[in-house]
Amino acid sequence: MATMAQLTSARSGNRETLYGRCLCCFVTNLNYNQCNLSRVQYLRYLPPGVLIDIYVMMSHRDDLKDMLFEQLADLEIFERLLRFDPSRQKLFCCLATLMGKGKPLATQLQQNFTLRFKQKERHTLKTASKLATLAKAKLALVTACSSFNSNKWGDRKYNQCDDDLLRQADSTAFDDDKQNGVDVIDFGLRLGSFLSEAGWLSQSIEILSCVSLKLKTIELDPKLKIIQVDCLQRLLHSEAALSNFKSAERTFNKLTNLLTDIAAESIPKPLLANTYTQFSEMYFARNEYDYSHMWSAMAIQNLEESTPERITIDVLRQAAKACVVKRDFQRANMLICQAKQRAKNVFGSKHQKYADTLLDYGFFLLNVDCAYQSVNVYIEALDIKRYIFGNRNFHVALAHEDLSYAYYVHEYSTGNFTCARDHVEKAVDIMQDLVPSDHLRLASAKRVKALLLEEIALNKMAEGADDEGLLKQSEDLHKFALQLSLEVFGEVNVQTAKLYGNLGRLYQTMNRFEEAERMHQKAIEIKTDLLGPYDYEVGLSIGHLASLYNYQMKKYREAEELYLRSIQISLRVFGSSYSGLEYDYLGLCHVYETLREYEKYLMYAHILENWQILRSQNLTMNKSIYPAISEECSLEEIKWQFFNAQS
Repeated sequence: MATMAQLTSARSGNRETLYGRCLCCFVTNLNYNQCNLSRVQYLRYLPPGVLIDIYVMMSHRDDLKDMLFEQLADLEIFERLLRFDPSRQKLFCCLATLMGKGKPLATQLQQNFTLRFKQKERHTLKTASKLATLAKAKLALVTACSSFNSNKWGDRKYNQCDDDLLRQADSTAFDDDKQNGVDVIDFGLRLGSFLSEAGWLSQSIEILSCVSLKLKTIELDPKLKIIQVDCLQRLLHSEAALSNFKSAERTFNKLTNLLTDIAAESIPKPLLANTYTQFSEMYFARNEYDYSHMWSAMAIQNLEESTPERITIDVLRQAAKACVVKRDFQRANMLICQAKQRAKNVFGSKHQKYADTLLDYGFFLLNVDCAYQSVNVYIEALDIKRYIFGNRNFHVALAHEDLSYAYYVHEYSTGNFTCARDHVEKAVDIMQDLVPSDHLRLASAKRVKALLLEEIALNKMAEGADDEGLLKQSEDLHKFALQLSLEVFGEVNVQTAKLYGNLGRLYQTMNRFEEAERMHQKAIEIKTDLLGPYDYEVGLSIGHLASLYNYQMKKYREAEELYLRSIQISLRVFGSSYSGLEYDYLGLCHVYETLREYEKYLMYAHILENWQILRSQNLTMNKSIYPAISEECSLEEIKWQFFNAQS
């Protein structure tokens, strides 16, 4: 078998080694003549490390895509490769290449697995039928023997032989069926998780649902119950990531019921940590941040130094996101920096796990008012995702959307939204291919596009150009997203409140002031009820309503009160250099100038001047109150800081 150095050399395109030259020669001479097709059928007998390198080389040739598709759609071949961990990254690349060339390998693998599952089910039914036949035979035999009551020896002889025969048949059939079932389950868990990680979530859900169904047909001993927990937590991850919240809720309930049936000490702590992280992810996706934070804390409690790094990184990432939305930035910074450092050290800087941590780090930076830094982090994450998964992929679409929104925030003051619009249109285009037209993920991308169209329309208005078409597009996109949010989450939800606020700003631009006022008031009410009076989101909506009162509706005293509230929240959450303070200070200056309260006007003009100096210093020196942490800590130190350090 080839060494790791040889495999790495072959993957990087270095064909100077004998190993690389042999592979290159073999693949170069491949075509569809009968002799070659026969040779290709023997590839399956090669060691998996060699086999995957051949497939990677084949993926670089468009004329071999059908041959490669047929090879990888073979479950026996794919299972061998999937059990060989070093081939995982290369399998992602092969899958991405085939999917990009219109060869639906993910769907074919799912269909082939489902077919194998049904064949195993038929085998189980045959076994059950055999046992039923034997039971009937036993009953007939016992009945016949009962007529010879006088012959005690005969009774004993017939019954003993019969019982031994049936016990042997029972045991053999049950063990055979159980082993077949365990084999299907193990491969299904691996394949379902692989497709989920690769971004093909609906296929992952189908496979993991089959595995869960298979587990129901087997008499579960304690070990199999733990496997069922593992299956369900993987299924929950895919369902929540795809926003299938009704299915996710059912899976969540099954999991919590199952966990209560199993003694806590018998469940491996890494599995518990992973399961609680999936609970946190589901609640995070549903914008229920208190529950998300609670489950993340429980996941961290179950981390140990022996926990696999992949699980540790995911636990830290999710806990960091939960801390961000709870505005606990100190802990969030510690957690995401530790996750990022571990991912880079363990998996390297071109691995999807590292890209995942970068996306979450970008989310943190954006929320602590470091938009420029977040843009650079998102760009790096997107490049890695595209390198691994190709251009037409669910994970890549999400990365485009995240980068677009970061560009939108960063360029808000300049009005240059070219990059932001380019990335959000790519996100929408990819999502339209992958999900139904009424899907939440598509609605999310369209919401970002609506925000951009509104700002572009405002710029055109300033230049005297017609903006009606863009504003109407923006309104349609916002309404589409709002309607879907109401159907999925209901009105009392943070996402719904944000969409009310977005419509409020749009109606303000369209001079529909009463409608804008109602939208902003709804947003403030919902956010305050859910997040409390001092949350950043509440301050954002208060500032938007203050702007409406100040510049359009001439309600200056109401605007003054709202601006002061917004400033108080911003200072409390972000400190004195927060970028959003500029709009509140400018708004107050306008209010006091209009009301001819010049003393207050001069006071806030001076505060604004000091803010500009502080802001320019921070940008010039790239300063942040949450600097990156490069030193890797032990898990015990991380847990101590999370549970004991003051926020």
